[in-house]
Amino acid sequence: MTIFLLISACFNLPFFARSIRDVLSPTRFQSMPAAPSALLTTAIAELSWVLPCLVQCALQTFRGNGPWSPQTSRLGCDVMGFYSVFGSVLGMTSTVWVAVITHRAVTGRAPFSAKIGVLTNVALVLGSALFCALPFLGVGSFVYAGEGFCYFDWYDPALASMLMIVVLACMVATCALLAMSVRRGGWPSKVDLYLMGASLLSAWTLWVPACIIGLAGGSFPSRYMLSGGVMGHAQALINPYVYGLRWRRSVLAMGSSGKGILVGAKLGAPPTGNQPVTSLSTPSQDAAMNVSPLPSPPASECGEQGSESALNPKVSKSKRNAVAPHIV
Repeated sequence: MTIFLLISACFNLPFFARSIRDVLSPTRFQSMPAAPSALLTTAIAELSWVLPCLVQCALQTFRGNGPWSPQTSRLGCDVMGFYSVFGSVLGMTSTVWVAVITHRAVTGRAPFSAKIGVLTNVALVLGSALFCALPFLGVGSFVYAGEGFCYFDWYDPALASMLMIVVLACMVATCALLAMSVRRGGWPSKVDLYLMGASLLSAWTLWVPACIIGLAGGSFPSRYMLSGGVMGHAQALINPYVYGLRWRRSVLAMGSSGKGILVGAKLGAPPTGNQPVTSLSTPSQDAAMNVSPLPSPPASECGEQGSESALNPKVSKSKRNAVAPHIV
């Protein structure tokens, strides 16, 4: 397990570093200003779980039981339970937010601003921290679930019920948004959307039966918690590819093609309140703007000719009309 966590952390750390760089240099994401902060939150969700778990498991492997041991130490169990639930909830909710940004892009509405993106992700982090701190606020407790993991007490009705609500809500919302995005079209690669849904379901599907088993007072099958932990930590391997490479590349492609804001907008359709209005000039306006001032007629056609006629009455009418009149 220590080796698996080490490999997962090595995949997630570059994703985390590049997400920070994208947030600090957002010029490439002008079509979707909220995308960089969403990627950073997704990277934080997995790193906040896999990295401390790597440290704790490594200490357990090389130094045996101690204050860091989740099985024998109350402190070790509380620490592991806190970051495990935090990473789980933040991972699920950040996926919903990425799905919201994706769906908004393909519907052609104005994208979320960078400020809204930052505020939303801060709210997700704070909300996840508050949720996983419930045992410290007197709601249930963190317990050793077996097979090396501490988590919420699955047999506590309040914790199991709230966790199941969060998991089901995130799954339904994400899958619905992705399905509507696939149906509408406009995203550079539908494979991105399928992978996002598969990644979410593969990580948290076991959490729903776990909540039901806990509420029913049943017993967990052997290796159930180990399987759930491995599938959850596998997000640190999957997400750098799904979001850090594929989804990020599609966001940049939307921007370079000019489809980040008006995807799905029809030519000639009246702009909505969320679409930028472009001023279009009519052909008659263009012609009027391009008409050059009329040139002044030659002196021989106006002043000089008139003077010659006045001074010399014998000038013939044919001579006065010899010069063609100025045509406007």
